[in-house]
Amino acid sequence: PAEAALTPQALRRVSREATVQTFDMAAVALNEDWGAHLDGKQIQRWAEAVGRRLVQDRYRELREALCGRPPRPPANAPALLVIGLDGGRVQMREKDAQTGSRWREDKVATVTTYRPGDGAEVKPQHLVTTHVGTMEKSEMFGKLARVEAQRRGMDQTGQVLVTGDGGNWIDPVVEREFSGAVRILDYAHASEH
Repeated sequence: PAEAALTPQALRRVSREATVQTFDMAAVALNEDWGAHLDGKQIQRWAEAVGRRLVQDRYRELREALCGRPPRPPANAPALLVIGLDGGRVQMREKDAQTGSRWREDKVATVTTYRPGDGAEVKPQHLVTTHVGTMEKSEMFGKLARVEAQRRGMDQTGQVLVTGDGGNWIDPVVEREFSGAVRILDYAHASEH
């Protein structure tokens, strides 16, 4: 993207480093590997610009889908699509002005394609997993997860499974966005969340 004057490979590395550690520590790691003299503020500018672009692209895709133009599915429909829904807590860099806390609730969907097994000896073969995450409310999260599942071939696939841990917001999301899917809820782990 034009937001960062880096090669795609360098931008990928900057983005990865900036998401797993502070911007200053990301700069230290990149400087050591690249023999550069980058500052944490520069890493922050690049990473946040890429993040804004990705969010804009995701919401543009959502607006298109809500207007009746869902994303184009893959040319070869998956035989099995598994959608995992979960939520958790993430610690932010800045405190929330209202609560004074750095902790926020996040929601994440995994969309995984499989080559099905035979139900006996041959296990399903994992092919590709993509992720959608947001700190939006569950209604918006559900729409974002559905668009990602459509992009991955949900409407053309042979079987769709939705997994979750029984969180109180998961059932309504499944009802609204994935009503034709088979649900597999893991209530054994629901008490951990």
